Amino acid sequence: MASVLTHHIEDFLTWLEVEKRYSAETIRGYRIDLIQFCLYLEANDSECLDVLDQINRGVIRGFLGHLAGELDQQPRSVARKLAALKSLFKYLHREGFVTLNIAAYVHTPKLPGVIPSYLSENQIVAVLEKLGESDSWMGKRDLAIVELFYSTGIRVSELAGLKSSDLNVKRGTVTVLGKGSKQRVVPVGQYAWEAIGIYQYATKHKFGHQDSYQPLFLGKNGSALGPNGIRLRVRKAIKAIAELKKMSPHVLRHTFATHLLNAGADLMALKDLLGHANLSTTQIYTHVQVDKMKKAFQKAHPRAGKK
Repeated sequence: MASVLTHHIEDFLTWLEVEKRYSAETIRGYRIDLIQFCLYLEANDSECLDVLDQINRGVIRGFLGHLAGELDQQPRSVARKLAALKSLFKYLHREGFVTLNIAAYVHTPKLPGVIPSYLSENQIVAVLEKLGESDSWMGKRDLAIVELFYSTGIRVSELAGLKSSDLNVKRGTVTVLGKGSKQRVVPVGQYAWEAIGIYQYATKHKFGHQDSYQPLFLGKNGSALGPNGIRLRVRKAIKAIAELKKMSPHVLRHTFATHLLNAGADLMALKDLLGHANLSTTQIYTHVQVDKMKKAFQKAHPRAGKK
């Protein structure tokens, strides 16, 4: 399916990697979404693959309709693919490959409000206690992973990229490399430090001395444990305790944020801890504050209509 458009897509993805310093996982997602657009064009309007100015709003809307209708994809997935197209066409317009950034004139589908999946305080304690029952090296590693996720709220890509040198035991912090290669320093709680220390001690006995610039979390063969491996271990740990629709490391990130807000944390401070660029992203967690207000109202107001 080589074409002018697929050639520009590869150049665009290289630009994201080199200039914007996007993660490999983000670039992989962009590639999947943009190639899906190319396949749609190949089947429905193949001339657009080589004459880019023939791609108009109707073509892009047709693609979005195909996703939502024939493929029955959810609005959030459709919106993500449109965002990839908007980024691509912004790049193509800036580089002079198209005369108009046509994707900018296509409206993003309205998304339903979604409350993030998270574990209750009792559930996360149960997950950690269950992991703590294992005396194996792998069990110690998995406990350290989940403790660190819950203690810091970092992303799976950030945890997978950690090295021992990123840990500052004296200051009680970890330095992570977030989206756009932006570094941030996040505090780490006592229980997470203890779990990491036990895991590192066990790792030294299993694999010998580890250089401080080697990956912090290892697979059973001693190589770096990647994002997919981490997802698998977290899913297994959560599934042993709770049945949720989603059981990814992002559930632990949501759990971290929800529990902090429950305890009265400031939304702006939470934004910085999570590494969000905009406060609007952090505001998905305000459902916690709304729920607390509702409970207080139902409990205290004489005409709340308590049942």
